[in-house]
Amino acid sequence: MLRQVYIILNDNIVYQRNYAKGLDDSLFTNVYLNIKKAAFSKFAEETASYEFFKFKLSYIAEKELNLVFLLVTGLGDDFKNIKPQLHQFKKEFLDFFGDNLKEGNFNIIPDVLNPIVDNIHRNLKPKISIVGFSGVGKTTTTKLIKSEEIPMQHIPTITGEVATIKIGKLHFFLWDFAGQDQFDFLWEKFIRGSDAVLLMTDSTLENLEKSRYFFELVNRVIPYARLAVIANKQDLPEAMKVEDIERLMGQKTYSMIAIDPNNRPKMIRIIADLLDMDAEISPLLRPIFDRDIFMDKAQRALEQGEFNEAINIFEKISSICLELGDDSLSIELQEKAIKLRSVLNQLPSSS
Repeated sequence: MLRQVYIILNDNIVYQRNYAKGLDDSLFTNVYLNIKKAAFSKFAEETASYEFFKFKLSYIAEKELNLVFLLVTGLGDDFKNIKPQLHQFKKEFLDFFGDNLKEGNFNIIPDVLNPIVDNIHRNLKPKISIVGFSGVGKTTTTKLIKSEEIPMQHIPTITGEVATIKIGKLHFFLWDFAGQDQFDFLWEKFIRGSDAVLLMTDSTLENLEKSRYFFELVNRVIPYARLAVIANKQDLPEAMKVEDIERLMGQKTYSMIAIDPNNRPKMIRIIADLLDMDAEISPLLRPIFDRDIFMDKAQRALEQGEFNEAINIFEKISSICLELGDDSLSIELQEKAIKLRSVLNQLPSSS
């Protein structure tokens, strides 16, 4: 997944866009010096990539302009997929800013660059894999994340399902694997390249013991991926407590009732946490966090009888939903605001 984008001109960062945590400012100087030394050497290749801690640093240089384009991705990203993105990025940048650079009259216009960079992110989007044995709720969780109708009875997934989903303005690959034992020969192939793995359990001791297999699989095939345990079916009487599951598995564990559609924001936050994303770091994820905050404020306003405030918040959330492309929720909230305003207008005014 694409984490950060830099443009460095004459040894100065002139553009930076973050999608997740990446290089710290304190590390950047040393990293850039190494990149510059490699990129501007006599026999340097135009594009190259190397690993730095848990990141892959890929760059393309324009020597005549002392210009470097740097993409910071996860270790699982294949350079053959990154390389064409670098070439296209450089071309589009020079097409727009090249003449100004040569004339020494250069000024970055973020509104021009941001859509170009966001398109690179779509092409290098994160891969999230949902793994676990049959019947633990993987497909239900997938539908919860995708905001689809929740299946109320278990239908086994055959081989697996791959979907491109949109959370906020960010795009993700979501892989849901078949959990039946007869498909275990496919699991290793399916999880390759994953940035995050959600290990689903049904919160029973028997299933948890079996699920240790997936720890071994992930550590062997994709040791760089982030992993979390999703303790599903917490509404059932035989479900173990999350604290006990976390202690038993030795891994960060989140409680979940995947058949409850109201848990979608919680799943989104789990994914954001796994990918080191938050509203401050990732501008494309901020609207969805803002929406959740305003939803809570609207509920409190209604409970406290502050109806005009609730109307204003509903209208604000409606605009955010429109921005996110969630037209149905936007219309629903607008209708709530209109209905509430109509009720208030019918109340007798106090003298």
